[in-house]
Amino acid sequence: MPLRIGTDIGGTFTDLVVARDGELLARHKSPTTHGDLPAGVLHCLTLAARELDLTLEALLADTDTFVHGSTVATNAVLEGKGAQCGVICTRGTRYTLWRGEGRRQNIFDFTAPPRAPLVRPYRCIELDERIDRHGRVIRPLDDDDVLRAIATLRAQGCEAVAVCLLWSVRNPCHERRVGDLLHAHWPDAACSLSSEVQPILPEYTRMSCTVLNSMLKPVVSRYLGQLEANLRERGLAGELLVVTSDGGVQPVEEVSARPVYMLFSGPATGPGAARQYAAAEGAMDCLLIDMGGTSFDVSTVIDGRIATTRDGRIDDHPTGVSAVQVLTLGAGGGSIARVDPGGLLRVGPQSAGASPGPACYSRGGSLPTVTDAYLALGYLVPDRFLGGRMQLDAVAARAAIGEHVAQPLGISVEDAARGICRVVNERMVNGILDMTVRKGLDPRRLVLVTGGGATGVAAAELARELGITRVLVPRETSVLCAFGALNADLAWSTVASHPTSAHAFDAAAIGDTLTPMLAAAERFLDRLEIPHADRHLELFVAARYPMQVAEIEVACPTLRPTVDDAAAIADMFHATHRERYAVAEPESDVEFVMWRVVARGLTRPVRRSPLASGQRPASLGTSELIDLHSGERLRAPMFDVEACGADVSITGPALLVAADTTVVLPPGARASSRRDGYFLIELGSKGAQT
Repeated sequence: MPLRIGTDIGGTFTDLVVARDGELLARHKSPTTHGDLPAGVLHCLTLAARELDLTLEALLADTDTFVHGSTVATNAVLEGKGAQCGVICTRGTRYTLWRGEGRRQNIFDFTAPPRAPLVRPYRCIELDERIDRHGRVIRPLDDDDVLRAIATLRAQGCEAVAVCLLWSVRNPCHERRVGDLLHAHWPDAACSLSSEVQPILPEYTRMSCTVLNSMLKPVVSRYLGQLEANLRERGLAGELLVVTSDGGVQPVEEVSARPVYMLFSGPATGPGAARQYAAAEGAMDCLLIDMGGTSFDVSTVIDGRIATTRDGRIDDHPTGVSAVQVLTLGAGGGSIARVDPGGLLRVGPQSAGASPGPACYSRGGSLPTVTDAYLALGYLVPDRFLGGRMQLDAVAARAAIGEHVAQPLGISVEDAARGICRVVNERMVNGILDMTVRKGLDPRRLVLVTGGGATGVAAAELARELGITRVLVPRETSVLCAFGALNADLAWSTVASHPTSAHAFDAAAIGDTLTPMLAAAERFLDRLEIPHADRHLELFVAARYPMQVAEIEVACPTLRPTVDDAAAIADMFHATHRERYAVAEPESDVEFVMWRVVARGLTRPVRRSPLASGQRPASLGTSELIDLHSGERLRAPMFDVEACGADVSITGPALLVAADTTVVLPPGARASSRRDGYFLIELGSKGAQT
């Protein structure tokens, strides 16, 4: 059987996993090369080829699927590196982006400056055309008017154009004509039509999403083109797939046409991998925390379902894109610690990244980070970092903490390092509370699953703080998103807006709306030659009570809803509304606003071979740890757990050292190695902690 490779580019490290015939073969990490991102991927591939005793060319030639996740699109928006974009819109709508959802993010703060729109009004060129809400043309489109708009945007130096005309969701003929004229008279412009990118009713969301898509087209196309060219030159013969915001994967050409669906690619596959490990432990509910070098991500799986949102936002700009619900904080191993002018210790969100990196990396970094604090407290083994490929400098870590934190606060280096850890832990706990307690979830009933190379150090402390008693640490924890990418299904979705209601359900009209959507979904699966046995189509509808502004998306029991199905969908909406908001109105009508079809090509799961029982971890001697709370110095054994078999128990305090991560086992905690390739850490609740 050919190989299957999954990669994920993070802010500090690039991760890679290799599998064959559903079995995991290798995993690797390498510092992210920000000036040339594909170079970091190629370095990981070289390491994998060396481990498998292959050349890089032989490895890629034997690969039939290469799955890639990246934050390239996210970073382009956050850093303002998207293409200069203009908008062609209907007369009277040029201020849609400027107004947004209100000019102030906090309506009670009259001193805050207004948020800058994605596109300034002078770059929003209006056309004197009009289609009504029924899709009828009441003012025809004038080609000369369109050509004048094109000339204006070209003269303004735009590189991309977003076309967003009123009610194109009901009749896209005007948008398509504008698109034809753009291709004919300005073929170099990156053009997006709202009726193709995001045909939904909220005008601001639709325009925002279309603009983001146009801004990202040149950036994402250039990046994916460079990556694919590098892989093809070195022998890749298989399919290159890209992780999308909903945790699925799509071919390069699909993502290049709709790059806005790649905005939340980075952490999207982690929850699927966490669900797999939680299920092996018999749990349907889990909490995933993923702490890498730059950020800290939190997501949940409840009743076996990954939490998703239709309100995916980037820098507070709405997209309407269905995405895995992930909360991201600037709290990673590379987060920089500093003392502010008021004498308070701050950690993050600024990160040292991979270059110059933490002070202990000896790559030019001189500012103290969370990783430096971990090293100063004895939580990391200097000569075992990245399997021994990177030597950490404890002296440099202590010097950076001393100069920038300990001396300004008048405390010891050890106390300063403890303070850094406690501050970053508090930020992470607050993020977890945002995703659990503040959404009506009790974290104490969840299993905590770790992801990311830095999470193993803090996981047990965070769990105790939250009252969680079970923590799962996969052997693949440091490359969890890359591992999840291997198990991600091919997924493609399309939406259409056709309002109706449960009490007056127009089955014929809804059927006419869904027919082309289902046909497009089948064409997507046909193009990828997905066997019929592995195809799965799903239908969702965004529903609300009359006069409500926000909708809730619920699953439909059939792809062709009837009047009886409408009643069942309404019942599911009432139940979901009560679960989310603690109130429902079963006697009320339910409006169905927007329909979404999802096509999936199911992927055979990749798993680690079951571990044999009995093999004890190799001893690496002992280390002196400093307790985070008391400051007490503890002697803790260190274990190399790479070859550890199943059914082995280790009691803390101890360090579990793997090639790409370290797990800190606090006093009183017990770690058990499971056959399915993870450690179960059992803790007492915070109240029981001594």
